[in-house]
Amino acid sequence: MPPPTHYLLAIFPGYQLLDLAGPLDILNILSLVKSEIPFTLTIIAETLEPVPSKPIPPSSAKWSYNLEAEFPQTSGKVNTGFNQYLLPDITFGQLAETLDDTSKQTGHFSPVDVLLIPGGVGTRLNRVQSDGHAISNVRGLLDFIPKIAPHIGTAIITVCTGSDVLAQTGLLENRRATTNMSRYQDVVARNPGVKWQNWARWVRSVPDKSKDRANIEIWTSAGVSAGMDVVLAFIGHNYGGVELSRDLAKRLEYDWREIPEGEKDPLYEKHWAA
Repeated sequence: MPPPTHYLLAIFPGYQLLDLAGPLDILNILSLVKSEIPFTLTIIAETLEPVPSKPIPPSSAKWSYNLEAEFPQTSGKVNTGFNQYLLPDITFGQLAETLDDTSKQTGHFSPVDVLLIPGGVGTRLNRVQSDGHAISNVRGLLDFIPKIAPHIGTAIITVCTGSDVLAQTGLLENRRATTNMSRYQDVVARNPGVKWQNWARWVRSVPDKSKDRANIEIWTSAGVSAGMDVVLAFIGHNYGGVELSRDLAKRLEYDWREIPEGEKDPLYEKHWAA
C-alpha cells in the first residue's frame, strides 16, 4: 500500500492548540524530509469562518456558550483577547457532498487518507440557542464523522478528548482507545462500550472486519502533548520505521520517550496515581 498523503484536520471552537500544533509540526517536517511524497493538508470545520482556540462563538452565531460549569473559578468569564484562529479550507457539508462523486474529488476534496481529530474544552461544551435549547458544540463534527469514515484510506487519529468525540459516534465501540488523563474518568463513564486502555500514552486499534463499523485503523493518544507521541509512532509505522521518527523528534528537540503501544504513561504515576 502507498503511504498516506492527504491529511484532513477537523476543528471547532475551543480546540486545544497543541493537540494540533504538535502533530502538524511533525508532519510539516516529514513533508520536507520525504519531499518525494505529495503530502497535502486540508482544514475542515462547520463553516468557513476563522475558528478560535478559545470558546468564542463566530460572528454569525445565533447562539452562545454557558461557561460557568466549565470555568467556575471565574464565574464563566474567559479571556478572549489572547486567542488563536485557524482558517478552514472547506466545510463538513461541502466535503460530504463530494464523497460519492469522483469527478469532484480534487484539491482539498481529494480522497482522505488520515482524519485527525483534536480535543479541547470545545469537545465538552454546549451551544445555547436563543430559545434556551442546547446542542453539542461539536454536533456538526459528530454528524460528519460517520459520513467520512467509510471513505478514509488509512486511519483516524485522535488527540486528547478527540477520542471522546469519536466514541460518541459509535465508531470506537468495542475498540481499544485512550484519552486525556485529566478527563479520563468522565470520558470512560460516558462511553462504556469502548475498551479503554487504562492511562495509556497512545493506542493503535486494528479493525476486526467482522465486528467494527469502520474498517480502518484508529490511533488515539492521551492529552495534549501525547498527540506528538501517537503521530511519531504512526509515522514510524507508515513511512519507513522508527529511525525516521527518531530523526524527526531530534529535529524538533523533542524528548520522545518511545513508550510502547498501550502501556501506561509514566505521567499517570507522577500526577494521578496518588
